[in-house]
Amino acid sequence: MTRYLLTGATGFVGGHLTRAILARGDAVTALARPSPRALALRELGVDVVEGDLVSGDGVHEALRGADRVIHLAAAVRARTAAEFWAANRDGTANLVRAMAALPRPPRLVVCSSLAAAGPSPLSLYGRSKRAGEDVVREHAHRVEAVVLRPCIVYGPGEPALVPALLPLIRLGLVPKAGFGPRRYGLIYVDDLCAALLAAAERGRTLSPADPVAGVYPLSDGIGHHWRDICAAVAEAAGRRAPAVLPVPVSLLAAVAALAEAAGRLRRGAVPALNLDKVREMRRADWTCVPDDAVRDLGLAPATPLRDGLKATIDGMSGQGHQESGQRV
Repeated sequence: MTRYLLTGATGFVGGHLTRAILARGDAVTALARPSPRALALRELGVDVVEGDLVSGDGVHEALRGADRVIHLAAAVRARTAAEFWAANRDGTANLVRAMAALPRPPRLVVCSSLAAAGPSPLSLYGRSKRAGEDVVREHAHRVEAVVLRPCIVYGPGEPALVPALLPLIRLGLVPKAGFGPRRYGLIYVDDLCAALLAAAERGRTLSPADPVAGVYPLSDGIGHHWRDICAAVAEAAGRRAPAVLPVPVSLLAAVAALAEAAGRLRRGAVPALNLDKVREMRRADWTCVPDDAVRDLGLAPATPLRDGLKATIDGMSGQGHQESGQRV
């Protein structure tokens, strides 16, 4: 039996991955803050260690007996750059440094993001995720590590894509950032989980001398146009395809600034449309070629978009979907 330590097990991907590991007959330790979701993990048979990556509390205890570590926890929204860096760089650093201090460090899989790709990531989120990758690479001489960079992840329980689109599709009108075509990569959550578990066993690992080795972009291999994504969600929901209205990115930036200001006044959560997200909207193509993952990890996305979207919408029945500041 293999024991996996998961960070971010209380989140969307973490919940699916936990159930997949337990179904294989393996064991899960989760490093998590106290919450109803952590209690639900315990009820599934997960060994929950209370702690926090940013402070480092509980990390050493959680690592005891771990054969593999899969790092999912991350901040996807934050009010300041410092908050992004604390969660996505410093939290990762606390984990990998604790691993490097072990006599025989377990293999580490880091779930990063396509936002971290390119010579210079566009968003604070992407830059902080790249900084987390770099910290892990610095310890590659001690810790075998693989980085996965998934594009948009969707599936039952996801908090962003489908829940945001459905109300607009019911209205019959969905905005599109900017003019001209917009393409996105997608991957169904179960396919991502399969890739994470494969990376825990095989694939090239990070090298301080090679920025490409051990880094795997992930998608279903299709560049989905925004209009087609909206039409597919509508079809899965039994609705007509909506009209798609191009909106200047400058206007979206103004709306995002107002939304952020209102959120600060109310001391509420960072809104889904925020200035950091608008930075990413300036890029017209968010796709990747997953050939390396197909070759090295055996990635074989098995879920067609329409099937995955139907499962996502079916899974929303009777469930609340709140936006989270954690991409976990």
